[in-house]
Amino acid sequence: MAAVDLPRPSDRISNAIRGLLLAVCAISFTAAMVSVAVTPILLGRLFAADGDYARLSDIGQAYGAASAVVAVMALGVVAVGLMLQYRQFRASRLQSLTEAEDQLIRIAMQDPQYRQCWGARVAPEGVDEGEYYYCSAILNIWKRAWQLRDLSEGQARACLSSFFDSEIGRMFWRDNGDWHRRVKARGRRARIVELINEAYLHAEKCGPPARRYEPRRPEILIADGTKDRTGVP
Repeated sequence: MAAVDLPRPSDRISNAIRGLLLAVCAISFTAAMVSVAVTPILLGRLFAADGDYARLSDIGQAYGAASAVVAVMALGVVAVGLMLQYRQFRASRLQSLTEAEDQLIRIAMQDPQYRQCWGARVAPEGVDEGEYYYCSAILNIWKRAWQLRDLSEGQARACLSSFFDSEIGRMFWRDNGDWHRRVKARGRRARIVELINEAYLHAEKCGPPARRYEPRRPEILIADGTKDRTGVP
């Protein structure tokens, strides 16, 4: 399953839902505050004229308990609103970091000269580093989709099973993954790495991949100056 085939919720629908929830929280908070402020005035006008201060005192005590409940509800509404805002901020920040990382990887893939800036070679001799960078980009997309809950565990297993049915995917994770560490996952972020390790080890046990590694064929110039990858002039 290709990365572009991942199910993604519409950004427009997600933004509309967040906006609706924030609006509901704001309206509920405003209604609670208005009720707390207006109720004493209404009670005073309704019962003060009777001169029955004992009854007015009882109503006041009941109102005190009711206002405490309303205050707790208002606090809960504020907490929900803050939580939604934090999640939106976190998603925005993750999106910014994702775009920056993707841009750096894209530059390294387009111009091999910049790959040395990332440190030691990520691929063994005879294997184009660009293929390893591309494998890393695919897994990063799935990790982010998992973190944002756009990818279920079943979908993740299906994607990883297809990924490790190619020899280049196995080579990449064998050289750069932490499959040899058998540590129990704690938290959602660690769980996706555990799923990747499980899929890789399962693929290795099942035998050779369906698609063997296909090295890049050298480019040669033919008579008219165009490039040919067939290896035959």
